[in-house]
Amino acid sequence: MRSFGLYASFICLIIWSSILSAVEAPRYLALSENPPLVSPDLRRPGFWISRHPAPDSLLMNPDMIAAFNRRILRKGDVGQITQSSAIIGGSLLKRHINDCYNMAKGHGNFRQDGSATDTQFWQTMREATNLKAIRNVNNCRFAFPMRYTNQRLLPFADILTEEALDLEFDYLQNSGFDIAEPLVIYHESADGNWVFGASRATSGWFLKADLAFVERNEWLAYQQARDFVVNIQDKSDLYLDEARTKYFGLIRMGSRLPVIAEKDAVFEVKLPDSRSAYIAKSAVHRGFADFTARNVYEFAFSTLNAPYGWGDLNAEYDCSGFIKQLFLCFGIYLPRNGTAQYNACHNLHQFSNGESSAEREEIIAELALPAQTLLRMQGHIMLYLGSFDGRNYALHSLWGIRRPGTNEEDEIITTAKTVVSDLSLGEGSKRKSLLLRLSGFGAIKDGK
Repeated sequence: MRSFGLYASFICLIIWSSILSAVEAPRYLALSENPPLVSPDLRRPGFWISRHPAPDSLLMNPDMIAAFNRRILRKGDVGQITQSSAIIGGSLLKRHINDCYNMAKGHGNFRQDGSATDTQFWQTMREATNLKAIRNVNNCRFAFPMRYTNQRLLPFADILTEEALDLEFDYLQNSGFDIAEPLVIYHESADGNWVFGASRATSGWFLKADLAFVERNEWLAYQQARDFVVNIQDKSDLYLDEARTKYFGLIRMGSRLPVIAEKDAVFEVKLPDSRSAYIAKSAVHRGFADFTARNVYEFAFSTLNAPYGWGDLNAEYDCSGFIKQLFLCFGIYLPRNGTAQYNACHNLHQFSNGESSAEREEIIAELALPAQTLLRMQGHIMLYLGSFDGRNYALHSLWGIRRPGTNEEDEIITTAKTVVSDLSLGEGSKRKSLLLRLSGFGAIKDGK
């Protein structure tokens, strides 16, 4: 009987292996940019700067930006992190953790190897969240990332996908955080390797080893430093020496660091653990940059061709991540989600389903404000650049394009990077063009 049991187990293993080997990853076509999506000139910031009616005029002054931020804070999609309490109630904390758990469970159908997530997996994840350790009142801790770090919906590093082996889309990935982004930490996982906390806009799990924990007064003083630099490039390098030979880490656009001293070619900046680091002057702006069309174009175009990163995976940008980081350069705190970003805007136009493509092009060209307008559709958001030769153009972090395929099914062409395009992409597909899918557009400006 024992031999039969071993034999049966062996047969089951073979069957299970064959099932896994039969699982295929989704198939996508690679983008050919020959011919390119747009001409080379349209991929230069100078082209759009030259077409803007007032590229160096302030789109909002600091007082207007402060008023905009206050309005966003009242809406609740962005929080005033410096006012975070030193305690949190147990019921509220459990609700946040359960919201993340349920969000992951709603899309996390498959594990990294293509096997399905089952009841046992989700029970293990539930136990890992360590809810039983939560008390009625819990003390908060205060922290900053010391390297780029991911925020996860569960205390789990492996990928979970909605479709088997569709590894580009990790549905545990909630957002990404740069060195010195302020965090409030509420709770630890059962194994002690993860912590649950919040930023200005999102909650989730962080690897504890990636964070520096400090006292609350130090945490507040660090982020309230009046003399600081903001990174205005796609990514920039931090070094531990003035000669810039000892690499420390990267920061993305919009990251802010307190200044210790100004040197010939670099700024000496303060890391959250009180060490010094050095960054090239050409990479940063001292204080928030002026919110002008020229600056929007020049900063945004530094991300052109940057790889796409769902939920900021691998320190890259998705569509809303790019928008959020870009406007941080001006001290504008947008939500993380594209829908919330659009709702934060001053509404310029909402589309019905009846307009033709030509009518929509005309409406956008007439009403949209170049370098200041976000174009929104379900699942995607774009920065409006302007109009040229009867077409409207956007810069956006785009994963894929649909086009008509065989057997009445769309083909998906992967772009997987930040591109400049007109709004005809997807024309003829079942989901229609970007232009016909737009729900509306709004401007980042004070007032509503």
